[in-house]
Parts: sequence; structure tokens; C-alpha cells
Amino acid sequence: MAEITKTQHTLPNEVVETFSTLDNASRNAYIYALRSKGWTLQSIADASGVTRERVRQIALRQPNTEIPFSVPTPPEKPVSQPREFVEPTDRTLNRLLELQPLAQQVRGKGTRFRAEAEEYTNLLHYAHTVEGVTLYRLAKRLGVTHGALRFRLARYGLKAHEGTSRVYTPIMEKNRAR
Repeated sequence: MAEITKTQHTLPNEVVETFSTLDNASRNAYIYALRSKGWTLQSIADASGVTRERVRQIALRQPNTEIPFSVPTPPEKPVSQPREFVEPTDRTLNRLLELQPLAQQVRGKGTRFRAEAEEYTNLLHYAHTVEGVTLYRLAKRLGVTHGALRFRLARYGLKAHEGTSRVYTPIMEKNRAR
């Protein structure tokens, strides 16, 4: 059986008209029957003219009156499936994990491990754009924040950054690995 969500249910007009012809005992029995069938408190309250709280209280008690008319079944609306996230390929992830400690050692204008840092950044960009992995997912797999990955991509000129911060300015060409 598919899971259903019970939101924005509206009882048919026949039910609303039926409520106007009932005495209290029959009304309570009908409310109990509707609630037992799966209708929401709000939908029953809207149709019967009582509050949701009163519908809840009535629905707790078993009525001693039978109802001579049918009780409609609420509409079923399928619950959407949870999103499945794209994971980086094992090859990409292993190479990123291998390059990460070296790339994190690059500071300022230093050339030590610059080539590894650029390969790491290009591989991040590849995983994000070609493989379709979100930066958040990559960050979780690499043990860093997604902001750090976004910053790295902006610094290496692979992701646009809106704003005036000088921190995000791309690395100068003369400081790049050759």
C-alpha cells in the first residue's frame, strides 16, 4: 500500500448538506465515522461547523447511534519519494582524498604543492559540474565545509562570486603552477 499524505482534504458537498439535517447524536456519530475513515480534523470541522478540537473530542468517544448513510473515503495523494543524491565516483573521491592534504598546505604565493592544489580544485570542479555532485555532498565526503569548497573554486576562477570581498579574487596567473 502506498503511503499517503492527509493535507487539504475537503469533504464533498453532500456531507456538508447532511450535517445541516442531523441532530447532535447523529452528528457525533457521523463525525466519529468520518474520523475513523481517515478524514482530517480540519476537513470535518469545516464541513460540520464545529472546531477541530471539538471534532477531536467527539472522535474519541464511540457513538451509540448508527448512521444510515455512507461515509466517503478520503482522497489519496502519494507521498513523494525522498531525493536521491549523486555521489562522486570512487576514482574521483579517492583522488580527491589523496590530494586534499597537499592542497591544504598551499599558502599565498608559495609554489610548493601548487600543482597538486590546482589538480585538486579542477577535480572538485569536474565532480561538481560533470558528475553532478553537490558541493554539500562533496564537502561531507571530504570532511570540510561546502563554503570552503565554494571559496576554493572561486579563488581558482572556476565559480563566479558576487560581492566585493577581495578574498575571493582569483589567483594571479604568475602564481599558478606551470
